[in-house]
Amino acid sequence: MSGKVIVFFILSALLIIFTIQNHLLINIRFFHWEIIDVPLVLVLIVGLIFGFLLAMMMQLPRIMKLKRELKKVINELENDHAVADKDDDITSEGIKMGSDYKGGFFNE
Repeated sequence: MSGKVIVFFILSALLIIFTIQNHLLINIRFFHWEIIDVPLVLVLIVGLIFGFLLAMMMQLPRIMKLKRELKKVINELENDHAVADKDDDITSEGIKMGSDYKGGFFNE
């Protein structure tokens, strides 16, 4: 069994224990609304989920920007590879010399 699965089961067991121990009912007031007799654990879990979603929304623009940059770099590498395949100026060592190469290191 992988480590991630074990950690998932441990966290799930801790959440169940937390839920059983915190069955206290509370009242929630938000501006003019009031919700009566809500389990404390439900409020905490909803708060955690909301915080997670808020953090993801804050990181979403950066993630999208990095994905665009990655696609651009991959396209450039594919284009460079396609150009290198077309060029016939490759020596026996597999090094591309370029079209302006005129000879050896000491030739001028």
